[in-house]
Amino acid sequence: MVQHVPSDETQEKRDARTIFIGNLSPEVAKKRPLQKQLHHHILALVPTAKIESTRFRSVAFKTPTSKLPQESGEAKKDTQRRQHEQDRASSWRAAQVTDEATKKDEKKFLTPSQKKRIAFINHEIHTNADSVHAYIVFAYPQPADSRPANLPPPPFVMDPFEAARVAVENCNGTVFLDRMLRVDAVAKSSAAAKSSDSTLLSSAVGEPKLTIFVGNLDFASSEEDLRVYFEGVVSAERGPPSAELSQDGDRPKFWVTRVRMIRDRDTQLGKGFAYVQFADRTCVDEILALEPGKLKFAKRKLRVQRCKTISSTSAVTDTSSSEPARIPDRAPVPDVPKGDPSLGEKLANLSKEQRKQAKAANADRVARRMAKKTARMALAKQGVPMQGKQRERVRKTTGAKKIGGAPPKNGTRGRVRSEKSIAQRNTKK
Repeated sequence: MVQHVPSDETQEKRDARTIFIGNLSPEVAKKRPLQKQLHHHILALVPTAKIESTRFRSVAFKTPTSKLPQESGEAKKDTQRRQHEQDRASSWRAAQVTDEATKKDEKKFLTPSQKKRIAFINHEIHTNADSVHAYIVFAYPQPADSRPANLPPPPFVMDPFEAARVAVENCNGTVFLDRMLRVDAVAKSSAAAKSSDSTLLSSAVGEPKLTIFVGNLDFASSEEDLRVYFEGVVSAERGPPSAELSQDGDRPKFWVTRVRMIRDRDTQLGKGFAYVQFADRTCVDEILALEPGKLKFAKRKLRVQRCKTISSTSAVTDTSSSEPARIPDRAPVPDVPKGDPSLGEKLANLSKEQRKQAKAANADRVARRMAKKTARMALAKQGVPMQGKQRERVRKTTGAKKIGGAPPKNGTRGRVRSEKSIAQRNTKK
């Protein structure tokens, strides 16, 4: 049956009815029965929806499909040396009369996308591939006008935008083929479709306060192994998770709700770090409270930190609101009182010691200097660079002070300092 797609549909609206599924087994991309099982798994949680298409991405192939970087050195010199010959050949071809037979004999190279398509059709997936990603697009309901009058009315089909939203809520964190799925919405804003709700879409986005950064991972590590490891660590500290099921009755509860491993675009190998999201903040505190040497995964000591920002792939922004984005509040900077401009004239005729005593006795000047110091410290905490003269104190050596002076008494030579020692003295305040 031909799927109905409105003629005025834009790419943004298509993304609004598309969901992303991560941590799938590579066998799903190879075998059609497993793809049908995946569809049944999704439609079991979204009963009245209908799937239009499924695309697989992030597949590691046996042979490289991307353009390899050109080698520098001898190959580059050889190209420059033969540039004159290439120009002569190109000018000769342009002068010749080309016919259809000549065009057929021309050599054509495959593009990277064509190489990936051929490798995917031939199932040339790398044996060490750990996971693949999928994009599922929900279908529009068939219009009543396109159905013959002698046939019964078609069954009810859920709106595709509503189906994508419900699928993100119900399918995220479910288990398929012994793997916990990571389901996200592809749409980035609610302006793509009027029926989508950005506030509900944002409920499936990972929370930075519940997430930790995990570094020093092995490049061949898998998301499922990392999830099982942290699930065991938290279970050892807090006990097994609650045996109660969620509201839908199909999704069990885990301490680890999401694992996102950053991978290379071409090889699909891990880059050595990942983000792990937990069910609550207590799990994050338990992991960070452990001794650094206690967290070992694949014979490597893990480096864990609290996540501070939202990843760009899961950030959802609402552009439909006309209100400008709110800037987070910063610590207030104290006001610096103005100085007395006539103070310099009063101290102009005094000696150096008298000027010091007069400045120290001036309460307004002392308060102003303290306010300036407090303001500089507040701006430094906010990351604002300090303005003004950045003076560098340089101490003169004994030899520099006494250039041309009399030699030391008793013929003794003063202390000779190295350049490193002089630099250390200059850095001291």
